[in-house]
Amino acid sequence: MTFDYNDVAARARKGKAAFSNGSEYEMWEPAWCGRCLHDAPFRRMGKGIGCQILAAAVFEECIPAEWLEQPPESYPRDAYHCIEFKVPGQGGGEPRPQPDPPGMDGLFPRPERQTRMYVQPQPDHIEAVTP
Repeated sequence: MTFDYNDVAARARKGKAAFSNGSEYEMWEPAWCGRCLHDAPFRRMGKGIGCQILAAAVFEECIPAEWLEQPPESYPRDAYHCIEFKVPGQGGGEPRPQPDPPGMDGLFPRPERQTRMYVQPQPDHIEAVTP
């Protein structure tokens, strides 16, 4: 999947940089962008344009909508989870369903692929009732 820098920047949360300094990024990067297939050709061989999500985060000083913020106690090593993260060895392309066996119909119709929503999950609010 390719990302357009302008689209990523337009969806991003402005007003707060993803990392307050380079050290925070250096602690976060090996677990995420440092292993992701989207940025691998640029990182290893200097080919292509690299990950536009990461570029928008750095140059626009914003938090991309594709990065889900984690609880404060996980900073900085696990500050964000990228929904577009692709691990090497686990396939880098679009998911492909297994074909139905020859001469057999599928048990259930296959749903169409849904559009991803760029929304932060909201914590559930539970009220305690005391007797």
